[in-house]
Amino acid sequence: MAADTLYQYIVKPLRSRQFLITLAILTATSMSIAYVASIPRDYERFISLSILGRNMMASDYYPSNNPDIKLGDEVKWYIQVYNRMGSAEYIAIRIKVLNAEMPVPNDNMHTPSPVKHVYETKHIVAHDSTLTIPLRWSITSISREEVNGITYVVLKEMVINGEKISTDVKSKDGKDFRIVIELWRYNPESKTFEFSWLDSMNERRSVWNQIWFNVK
Repeated sequence: MAADTLYQYIVKPLRSRQFLITLAILTATSMSIAYVASIPRDYERFISLSILGRNMMASDYYPSNNPDIKLGDEVKWYIQVYNRMGSAEYIAIRIKVLNAEMPVPNDNMHTPSPVKHVYETKHIVAHDSTLTIPLRWSITSISREEVNGITYVVLKEMVINGEKISTDVKSKDGKDFRIVIELWRYNPESKTFEFSWLDSMNERRSVWNQIWFNVK
């Protein structure tokens, strides 16, 4: 009797056509919900780069708020990178020291400055997050040259985040030097860092920044 009751109230309903159809509908619905949830939202893919001063604001970039840098002055900046590319990104920050005549990155062609970088730091930035990278630099050695009656100041040595950097960039009267900061993105297909990439509209993008200074 117990076996007949079990078959009538449990086994038989489980074998019914109505039950199987309901189960199939529920399974298909749950699979659809999981699939939709796995599709990324439609958003603009980009990476942004900004430079903040010593107080984490877009000001106070130099000691005493004066762009005239002396030997031994320590300049404190913060590089901020925001990642909205849809996944974690492996990036390289490359720093170049230029004068007014040396070429900067080309925003139309999305090519970097052809000048060799003097410092590089690499980081992983999670999606939809901001990475802050402290940057401390100072000038520790300069020389002066006279060319056709014009005095040039030559940057010979700098210290960037504790690392000694040799350079040979010169500028008339020590004016209009600049630090160029480029963001390079690691491409897993080419397995190299690249200066530009394609956004969600399949358009090429690149980001960089520069800040000018003089040397006394």
